[in-house]
Amino acid sequence: MYITASSTISFQPTFRNKGFSDEISELNDESEILHPDYTDFIPKMKRRRMTDVLKMGITCAMDCLKQIDLEQPDSIIVGTSMGCNIFTKRFLDKINSSKGGLLSPTSFIVSTHNTIAGQISLLLSNHNYNMTHTQNSLSFEQALMDGMLCILEGGENILVGSSDENERELYNMVTRLNNKTLLSTYGASFFILSKEKKEKDNIKLVEAESFGLVEDRPKILTQFLNSNKTSVNDIDLVLYSNSVPETVNELIDIFPSKKLYDFQKITGTYLTNSGFAMNYGVDILTKGNHPSFEKNINRVLIYNNLIPENLGLILIEKNSD
Repeated sequence: MYITASSTISFQPTFRNKGFSDEISELNDESEILHPDYTDFIPKMKRRRMTDVLKMGITCAMDCLKQIDLEQPDSIIVGTSMGCNIFTKRFLDKINSSKGGLLSPTSFIVSTHNTIAGQISLLLSNHNYNMTHTQNSLSFEQALMDGMLCILEGGENILVGSSDENERELYNMVTRLNNKTLLSTYGASFFILSKEKKEKDNIKLVEAESFGLVEDRPKILTQFLNSNKTSVNDIDLVLYSNSVPETVNELIDIFPSKKLYDFQKITGTYLTNSGFAMNYGVDILTKGNHPSFEKNINRVLIYNNLIPENLGLILIEKNSD
């Protein structure tokens, strides 16, 4: 299957900017989210009541549809770890302040994780399969796997993406991961998975898998590559995330260090940042090279080990058909 459209809103110049991987720079404490003009994607009256997680997710989704002139996807699938957590906090505050009194159902409706996928569906008047996956740091991988299954079951074009926002009072990422060096950020990435390619340079999505309660990461990685008839030498670039040094040491034992890149340097840390990493990989593969990496990049592995006991693996490659 093929990745026929991709869109990301982040702390980098990614949105509607093909070739953005050449313009990437490492983030610092002063880096800020680069919001696009949402006017062309979300009606004004709806937009004014939305927090970032909804605006980013909907806009990336609509941008993907525009890229291939697709009116209705066969499925809408979203991975989000924290969902609409700003609205969730507001809802909890209202429960606390109401002292057992009645609450508006709207406060609950907009606070749920599936609000993102639901709002996309409402704006499109789409009644097809609609699903939200929330599995912590593996939420995007789970959504991607679901999208791949939809293609295998006969779907033609599947909208898959991730979106998370930053709300430090309800969920302090740095504290939870016990790593004060991490830069807490947020963002959204969406893709169209298609059964058939639309353009000759469309990138192939080879496989995506997720694993919980992992004990032997190198063994799982080896099995993943073998199952896809791929060797370590076939991988030209590994985009990885982690919060403990053991991950890097394990990868250095498997891959040459020049093939390894910690994508958190450019994404910052949020629990669905592997969506950004996949778009970054797509952009690099579309060009075929990158000034900071090896030339002739044909195959990229996204290795998501942000939470030590979780492992997400995504393999994408250039279309050789």
